[in-house]
Amino acid sequence: METVENIKAAVHLLVCFKDTETAKAMSETAAYLAFTGSENSSITFLHLSQEDIEPGYSVNEDEYQSNAFKSYVGKLDKNKYSVRTFIKNTTDYIAEIKKTIKEQNFTLLMYGLSIKNIKTAPTVSDSEIKEQLKPSEWLMLNRVSELLDMNPITTCLFINNDLMGLNKFFVPILGVSDTKVLPSPIARFARKENTEFMFWDAIGAIEHNQKLQKFYNNCQKLTEDKVYTWDNNKKIDVDFVQLQDLCIIGVEGWNKLVKTNLPWIGNLPSILIIKSKTT
Repeated sequence: METVENIKAAVHLLVCFKDTETAKAMSETAAYLAFTGSENSSITFLHLSQEDIEPGYSVNEDEYQSNAFKSYVGKLDKNKYSVRTFIKNTTDYIAEIKKTIKEQNFTLLMYGLSIKNIKTAPTVSDSEIKEQLKPSEWLMLNRVSELLDMNPITTCLFINNDLMGLNKFFVPILGVSDTKVLPSPIARFARKENTEFMFWDAIGAIEHNQKLQKFYNNCQKLTEDKVYTWDNNKKIDVDFVQLQDLCIIGVEGWNKLVKTNLPWIGNLPSILIIKSKTT
């Protein structure tokens, strides 16, 4: 998923989460990440639970799949695409994820969280952020950071903020590595009907990179010209941000964004933070 060239490659996606609400919210996003490219792709939903699981427990897949997910996947040839769902009892989510990735041939990881309205700025310390979170949330953020630092496959961190649709995408480009990790997933989302993208290219990458220009033009064709670039002479405001469904950003761009004092950061919609595998 790291380059423009392998957009059509088969994807074997591991989707991890701790609660069914987050699973449903991220399920449609997962479908477009995995199933808009090559055949023989797969999605594995993995519910990580601290509760005991009774022997012979049968997983109810409906608990983890949104109606939009079911509608999309229902149109696919079941012989060419597969969906599996598991639940595992564990007290160490990150260790379980790493173990599962190692044991099976996954090419992409998507981990879901529900953390809202964290105030960030250059002057906000770790202790001040910690005060805004439950102890379990703070611990999980630290463990997820560990996962991103040592990720053996491309990793997407999905932060749910009441995602209701998947039509308007906000794509900040704030770092060079963002230009390498974002094109493939964006090209997949562009194949969805009635989508539009707003690129905030703060570093002028699209203008100066011929390969990115070609990618941008292809997205315009797929979306019937509903791909736009934010005018950097204008300020992004809260009203615009609140109209978006999903913010897609690379981990370098995210690290830069949260250190700014921009007034709309606390109003971001659901977020998909993407980091290429650690080599």
